[in-house]
Amino acid sequence: MNELQHDRWKQMSLGLARSFTDLTPARKKKLLAEVEGCIYWVVCNGLETVEDWDSCVRYGKGWHEHYESASSRVDTYLWDNRYEFERENRHGVEVVRGRFGDMLSACLRAGFDMAVAPSGGVVGFTVGQLRDAFDGAIPDWISDQFAENRRVLLTDGRNEGVWL
Repeated sequence: MNELQHDRWKQMSLGLARSFTDLTPARKKKLLAEVEGCIYWVVCNGLETVEDWDSCVRYGKGWHEHYESASSRVDTYLWDNRYEFERENRHGVEVVRGRFGDMLSACLRAGFDMAVAPSGGVVGFTVGQLRDAFDGAIPDWISDQFAENRRVLLTDGRNEGVWL
């Protein structure tokens, strides 16, 4: 990851976090802080250690060098901050996220996919939220990724779903 990709990741993820309209001011402030905190956690060993969502994030030197993916670092952050947790049910134990954890995860993943390297994508955002993330003017680095469907970003209604 380079500095431009990092800046774009933060810009988009924070913008998407701000686009949620059904949060209290305190909850929105917490979401914005957690987006920043998690991004810092992923890149804390240097931007050059991050390649894409599923590839390695390198840290350490020589015999102590360790690899894990950006997605694993995000999952660790969610777990350590209790946004992901175990829940017991009749089939055993499963790892789940609450609503806040889902919002946080979606903002981080969508921002990363659009700014750094596309992967599986994220559903659950609307064209209106994407426009709001950038104060109404979607930048070219986003719209260029919708080459075949660019008109969706410009002409479709606010509530139209968009795959980021």
